[in-house]
Amino acid sequence: MRFLFFVAAILSPAYLYLGLRLGNHWSHWLLLALLFLLIISFPLKKLFPLQIQLAYAGMGFLTYLVVFTLVRDVAWFLTGDLAPISYVFILTVVSLVIGVINASRGPRIKRVRVPVNDLNEKLNGLKIAQISDLHVGATIRKRYVEKVVKKVNALKSDIVVLTGDIGDGNVREYRQDIAPIGNLKSSYGSFFVPGNHEYYWNANEWLIVLNNLGTINLVNRGKIIKHNEANVLVAGIPDPVSRLAPNLDTKYAEDAFKILLSHRPGIAPEAEKNGFHLLLSGHTHGGQFFPWTIVVKFVHKLSQGLHRVGNMWVYVNPGTGSWGPLLRLGTTPEITLLELVRSSEIKLINE
Repeated sequence: MRFLFFVAAILSPAYLYLGLRLGNHWSHWLLLALLFLLIISFPLKKLFPLQIQLAYAGMGFLTYLVVFTLVRDVAWFLTGDLAPISYVFILTVVSLVIGVINASRGPRIKRVRVPVNDLNEKLNGLKIAQISDLHVGATIRKRYVEKVVKKVNALKSDIVVLTGDIGDGNVREYRQDIAPIGNLKSSYGSFFVPGNHEYYWNANEWLIVLNNLGTINLVNRGKIIKHNEANVLVAGIPDPVSRLAPNLDTKYAEDAFKILLSHRPGIAPEAEKNGFHLLLSGHTHGGQFFPWTIVVKFVHKLSQGLHRVGNMWVYVNPGTGSWGPLLRLGTTPEITLLELVRSSEIKLINE
């Protein structure tokens, strides 16, 4: 209940603004009131079929109502002409339709070459497929997961990593939707670390389900694999909401190329100090849809893509699925294929 009041308090200024600017007819006030009640219902258990989906859709609708109302007011200030309210609603609906289509089509494949100085030549060309923030739950269901698995398997990667927020909901309700994960194929297996959303819904249950589907749990653990007789360490840490201290010890794998899986990229400075060569993360969604695509850059220093932190590379996947509104505007859901390449000088190659 406390969280419900928190959500209502955050939304209230937006509704006050919209009410003052758009509420010139009782039907507008009624629409805003229904939208408000629908959105604040999302933390509750399902009240009726489709309630959660409608609540999430309401979040997207609210966002663009605010955006285009602001645009309307700025244009009024600059030109002296106030556009009809209908323009705000039309642009909001158009933006939502485009965003839903973009999100629903499924993830694209993004190929990223990671140049590493003094990379063991036996590891040159090692391919890692990354899935992150799939959010199997109310909006991402089995059909979408099957599409993801099919695309990943076509990449014929050496390693598949799942960097958190793969499951997002009651395990019993979505067990069948996540089942296709068991069909992932690669040379050395699939490795998983939970994100904040698994912990919100009982991470232990999600770990059991994913373990039964053949993924290898790396919560404060590491596994050494051999690729062309060269050692590669794949290690993982829990999300901070677990309140478990991250184990970044790599002394047992001094001769290995060290990869760390962490749902959040904020651990990067500590990971680099502990000798990791590559950090793979997600969590940010790249903002998922405008204007959050701008806001996220102020919240997360490493918000999306390939970055250099000291002697370590960091890749932040913008999400293979979507959280909340099935909406992507300004970003695209992504499966990342990272390839290690030898490089005589450090430079970023991000295609």
